[in-house]
Amino acid sequence: MDDDHSARQRARKDILLRFHDLSWQDQYKTYKVIQAYFIHSGPGSKAWKELRERAECVEAVKQAAKHLGLSAGEAPRVQEYERARKELGLDLGAATIIRKWGVWREVCKAARGEKVSQSARQRANKRAALLDRPRSTEDLLAGVREWLLDGAHSPFSERDYDAWVQERNEQKPNVSRVAKGAAVSGALVLSWNAIVKVAKRDVSLVNAQRRQLKKLKKEGGGEFVSTRAIALILGVSESLARHATRAPTFPVLAFKVVKARVWYLADIEAHHAGEPVPKRKRGELQSEVLTNREIRALCSVTPGEMRHGIVAGLSRTPPPAGCIANHNYWFRVSVEAWLDARLPRAVTIPLGNNA
Repeated sequence: MDDDHSARQRARKDILLRFHDLSWQDQYKTYKVIQAYFIHSGPGSKAWKELRERAECVEAVKQAAKHLGLSAGEAPRVQEYERARKELGLDLGAATIIRKWGVWREVCKAARGEKVSQSARQRANKRAALLDRPRSTEDLLAGVREWLLDGAHSPFSERDYDAWVQERNEQKPNVSRVAKGAAVSGALVLSWNAIVKVAKRDVSLVNAQRRQLKKLKKEGGGEFVSTRAIALILGVSESLARHATRAPTFPVLAFKVVKARVWYLADIEAHHAGEPVPKRKRGELQSEVLTNREIRALCSVTPGEMRHGIVAGLSRTPPPAGCIANHNYWFRVSVEAWLDARLPRAVTIPLGNNA
C-alpha cells in the first residue's frame, strides 16, 4: 500500500513538472480540459478567473497583431496595440493587460506561443502542489509519528512539536511539509493528547473521535453543540464544518456564548440524517443565556472565586448548564430558581447581551 501511494505521488509530481514546462497557450488548453472535469470548482476559483482574464488579453493582442498586418512571430508594441485597439473597438486597454500580465513582453510571448513567466499565484500553487501538503489522515499522523521517533522531546507537548515542525520544514524544503499542531487538531478534531495516542497507535482514530464527540455532547448538556462537535458528526474537519454551517439549508444557531456559535444537537443530527428540521428563529435562545461575566456580577464573586467554585462544586454560584468551547453558560430560568432559593427577590436579572 505504501509503495502504491509513493508511486502515485511520484506520478502526480511528474505530471505537474511536465505541465509547468509547457508553453502558456498549451497550459491554458490543458487547464480547460481538466477544468471541464471539475466544472463545479473551476469557474468560481481565483485561479480560473486569472487564467481566463489572461487568455482574453492574449486574444486581444493577437487580434491587434493581425489587424496591423504583423508577420508571424511578431507582437505589437504598446503604442501600436492602443492604435489598433481603438480601430477595432476592443475594450481591453494596454494598462489593463499589463496589470494582468505584469509586463507587456510577457503577454507578447504568450501571443507568440512561447513559454512565459508564472504569476505569483501560479508559483504559490506550484510550490503547494509539489510539496504535496498533507491532506489525508495518514499524512497528518505521519508527521506526528516522525516527531515521536525523533525522541528528544516531551511526548505530550504541542509547543515542542510545533518547534520541531518549523525546524524540520526549513531543513527539508524539497520534501512533503509537516503540518503544525493546530492544523492537525483542526483536521482530526481531537485534543493534542488524543492525537499523540492515535499516532502511537494506543487507540484508533475512530474510537478517539467517538470519545471526543461523547465528551462534547456531555459538555453541552446533551442538548447543544458547537462547530467542533458538528465536525465530528459530519465526519469532516473543523474548517469544513464552519463552511457547512454557513449554508442556507443548514439549521440556524440557537445562541452564542462569547464568540462560540451553538446549535441544537437534535437539529444537527436530523439534518445530517436527511430528516426534517424544526423551523426556528436564528438565535432564539440568546436572551435566555447568561455568561460568566453576568453570573459574577449577580453573585458578587471574582473570576478566581468563580472558577474555584465551579471546579470545587461550591454553592456561591449556580452550576452552569453546560460548557461550549471552554465557555460556561447558564439559562436565565435556572439562575432565577437558584437565586430564589438563596437571595431576596429584589435582585433582577438583566436581559442577556453576549451575542
